[in-house]
Amino acid sequence: MEQDALDTLGLREPVPILAGILLLLFILPVLIGVTCGSTAPTILGFVVSVLLLQGLAPTVGIGLGLPVPHLLLIMTSVAFGAIIGILRICDLFSEKSEPVARWIGKIKGTMEKYRFLSMYGQYMLIPIMWVPGIGLYGTPVIAWVLHWRGFRALALMLAGWLIACLAVIGVITEILSLLHF
Repeated sequence: MEQDALDTLGLREPVPILAGILLLLFILPVLIGVTCGSTAPTILGFVVSVLLLQGLAPTVGIGLGLPVPHLLLIMTSVAFGAIIGILRICDLFSEKSEPVARWIGKIKGTMEKYRFLSMYGQYMLIPIMWVPGIGLYGTPVIAWVLHWRGFRALALMLAGWLIACLAVIGVITEILSLLHF
């Protein structure tokens, strides 16, 4: 009976995916944080700051006293969960909406005409991740719409995320050293 209800509601696939996303967004970051000596509420607060501030969240993590390696692991886990979640939401919309599926089909046809863009355009995901207002939430949508999917696209988005986070950490560390903190 339980399987039938999930199939009827269209939740058969989303439930395991949601569980994985929750693992990446909350459980894994708390485990990482607790291993570095932080409390679960502190790490959950940091996760919320990552979800709200995106690439500027390292400032909060540094303020909370998180070591940089742990901070980067937590931020990468949250980013990975957010990217997977957004890509899955996009897939669900295209599966359930005929207009969206048609639109995506047209874009795929256009992308096939420009082989260079299909082959090398994915590398634009790195700097797109840095753009305020697009960042963590818009980049996966852009990748999905342009059919840049798979391991390479995911790796490039995470690379852009890490570069942006490292840049913010570098700037904050320099500012704090100038202020003698």
